[in-house]
Formats: sequence, structure tokens, C-alpha cells
Amino acid sequence: MTGMRAFDWLRRLGNAVTSALFRLGYATRLLLLTLAFSGESFRRVRMVIKEVYAIGVLSLLIILVSGLFVGFVLGLQGYNTLQRYGSEQALGVLVALSLVRELGP
Repeated sequence: MTGMRAFDWLRRLGNAVTSALFRLGYATRLLLLTLAFSGESFRRVRMVIKEVYAIGVLSLLIILVSGLFVGFVLGLQGYNTLQRYGSEQALGVLVALSLVRELGP
């Protein structure tokens, strides 16, 4: 029985490496497909930069305001729940993680 446990770590390592290679393959395929279908955008670099600026930078105010109000509501509701268990000090971490997971990409 101990012989089986001795090779258990090797099986887990193999599974982790295989999983990482599959994910790397999917990411590489996505990159190649993206580059293949974005040939037109390489000719219009100025327009692409303008659109990235409009989508990213100009929407920052909307993200900040919505994050502020969602954080307020989450803080109010989370405090009441955490107070029952005596864990009020975890409220900041709860709100921060929730906002990053919900409002992030």
C-alpha cells in the first residue's frame, strides 16, 4: 500500500504538467487565431489605438462610480452578515475581492 502512495505525488505532478500544457496549447491557439483574423487592424494602427483608448481609458469613470456604489451596498450587507459571526474585520477583504471578481475582466 505504501508503494501506491509513493507514486501518488508523481501522478499528481504528471496531471499538473499535462493540464498546464493543455492550457498553454489553448492560449497559443487563441493567440494565433486572433493574429490571423486581425490582419486588417495592423494596417489601421492609429484607429486601433484610438478605439482602445475610448474603450479602456474613457470608461474608467463608469467603472469607478459603479464600483463605489456596489462597494457601498456590499459593505452594508456584508457587515450585517459578518457581525453575526464576529468577523467584521474581514469586510474590507470581502468587498475588495468581490469587486475585483465581479467588475474585473
